[in-house]
Amino acid sequence: MPVARPFELGIWEGRPGIIFEKIVGETIVNRLFEQMYTFQNDKTDSELRIFARVLNDIHIASVFDIVTDQKENLKAIIGRSALFTNDEISAIHSYIDHLPVKQQLCHGDTNMSNLILRDGLPVMIDWMHASLGNPAADVAEVCVTIDYAVLPPETPAAVDEFFQASRKEAYHIFIDEYCKLSGVTEEEIKSWYVPAAARSIASGAIPDEQIARLAAMIRDRI
Repeated sequence: MPVARPFELGIWEGRPGIIFEKIVGETIVNRLFEQMYTFQNDKTDSELRIFARVLNDIHIASVFDIVTDQKENLKAIIGRSALFTNDEISAIHSYIDHLPVKQQLCHGDTNMSNLILRDGLPVMIDWMHASLGNPAADVAEVCVTIDYAVLPPETPAAVDEFFQASRKEAYHIFIDEYCKLSGVTEEEIKSWYVPAAARSIASGAIPDEQIARLAAMIRDRI
């Protein structure tokens, strides 16, 4: 598996944790932004395909002793956001309950900052939300990011224009590679957009404009 090697469990300042191998490299998201600033579509193609291949390798891996249930974990992460009414939260939970169940290894936090290229080789970090479930959820999180990402306001106008023009192409490159490798359909992946978007909102790490766009999509689908 393309992961950091774990060494031991430990306690630091009263808190339990795991000591991992230090991974030094460059994240996929930084690589993509650098290519965006230099308008290099050919390299963007290869980086997105690398990410798709890594996710497929994770999803087909044989694993033991993972007991976290994907759907229950998603509900816990989504929580009771003040952005949504209690009825909307209940509708999101019901939507999740009706999604297809699988028992495959899923990373659970597939934002592009969690894939690091070390000497050209990919390493996936931050496995605290790993679970058994439907791999389409992992892929949907990436697709939602590509479809709904909002660049920082200080982004040069030419770069933002290039990003907007390239967004659909980036989505199709990534989804094409993953679907060819896995046999999962685009429709299966899109069915997981609602929990993927709700999870992104709960992270608190995206701009308000992006939150508003995701919330509107969620409300439209539930």
